[in-house]
Amino acid sequence: MRIIVIHLRTGALMHCRWIVVAVTLMFVGCAHSKRTPESELPRYEHVFQKPLSEALATTRQLLEEQGHTFEETEDPNQLVTQWKGPDKNASRADTHTRYLVTGIVLSPRQSVVRIFRMTQQAAGNDVEWHNQWWKVSAARAEHYANPFVQRVNLGDDSAETKRLSMLRGAQHGVRDLELEKALTLRLESAPSVEVISGNVVQEKRPTAVRDPEFYLDRWQEEASAQGPCTTSVRGLEELLHPGLTLLIGEQLGSREAPEVVGHAVCQAGQTGLAVVLGLSIPASEQARVDAYLASPGAPADQDTLLEGRFWSRPYQDGRSSRAILDLIDRARALRAAGQRVTVVAYDTDVLRGSERDAAQAQVWTERRAQKPNEVHIVLAGNTHTRTEKGTEWDKDFTPMAHLLKDKRSLVVLEMSYAQGTRWGCDLNREGKLACGIVGATPAPRVAATAGLSPYVKLLEAPANEGFQGLLYVGELTPSMPAILGLREAPPPSSMPAAPPPTMKPPIF
Repeated sequence: MRIIVIHLRTGALMHCRWIVVAVTLMFVGCAHSKRTPESELPRYEHVFQKPLSEALATTRQLLEEQGHTFEETEDPNQLVTQWKGPDKNASRADTHTRYLVTGIVLSPRQSVVRIFRMTQQAAGNDVEWHNQWWKVSAARAEHYANPFVQRVNLGDDSAETKRLSMLRGAQHGVRDLELEKALTLRLESAPSVEVISGNVVQEKRPTAVRDPEFYLDRWQEEASAQGPCTTSVRGLEELLHPGLTLLIGEQLGSREAPEVVGHAVCQAGQTGLAVVLGLSIPASEQARVDAYLASPGAPADQDTLLEGRFWSRPYQDGRSSRAILDLIDRARALRAAGQRVTVVAYDTDVLRGSERDAAQAQVWTERRAQKPNEVHIVLAGNTHTRTEKGTEWDKDFTPMAHLLKDKRSLVVLEMSYAQGTRWGCDLNREGKLACGIVGATPAPRVAATAGLSPYVKLLEAPANEGFQGLLYVGELTPSMPAILGLREAPPPSSMPAAPPPTMKPPIF
């Protein structure tokens, strides 16, 4: 016999403090409960990089969309849905279902959510019921009545309703891994939030970190045309040709996406083509970027580049990460090695929505008209690389990729990755921005196994958003804001503590 003890505090279930569910092979009439196969049990708990209150609020929303209603609970870390009755098919064995959700707080911004699907079976044992009409009538009445509500006669021609917490029969509770997977995707696969200066109130700029280990040290290496190109991206060579525009949609704030894009830029530059690396940095930073590309890249040069307002915004959304700084420095090293590589800061810090994307598209349309043979490799949040209009939150949104005039040489790749974490910003339940390490769970269409080398995979037909292929970058790990250097971020509310060593990524 397998015993599952669930601590459930709820006023709606007759104030039951403890419920013991015995899961075993047992028979009540013709009904029986089933063992959960060991292969269906989770091997690891998934740690959400979210406060538990936000994770539970999203869980409630997910269950409400499936038609469930909730009972009141005394424990704020638990959710309990009301029982759902069986299909009205006059079956002798009735199965009722409900969901029990338990949450665990690991830190202010880390939590675990477990979703249990509870079933309750009730059945009679009178095999001769069909020969007696009055038993048939009683059975039908019980079947169509709510088995969790009992009318009690008070003796004075009045009655009150009492809610029952249990039914006679076998009870069974199992983890609903499919629902937990849907919750993980909802919390961790949404598009990255990008913060522009018009969105937030300017706050005091943080003090820069300038310890010796802060600085990139590529400037000390001897320039070599082969040296900077350490890894090739499989499948990229077939795409390269003069006039190519390669848009790469990413989830912001990872180490891996900028690193693989750097490999692609290096591989394209080795062919002798003029390559333009496009980064989602405001055009107001272009002069500093150009000066850095022409510099030796020494610590003083890095300090000058990071003096720009973009790098010290109060909310760092992943576009100004250490990995992006390293990508710019890599472009500088490629130029020093003789490659025809440059960097364009194509974003704006004053516009938003479709106007912002229109300004981004105009940068590339004008540059293509002036220099038609350049190869453009543009890194952007994956909302901007859609070729189709509209999103779930704004049907009228017109993305940058849709506005590009020359579609003949346009190739859009969506980032493919394995589950991990990244640095990013998100809106909490109160609509306030919070930045820190967040979970990164890929949707099934872009999910891939960790540990593979970078590659490009073209699709047989474009996806609904318009991208034509995938760029695999590996398992995501967070890249901290560049201004923090190699130090760990300070531990305010926007930054979670390290996860406990016993908690590992889930394997669905």
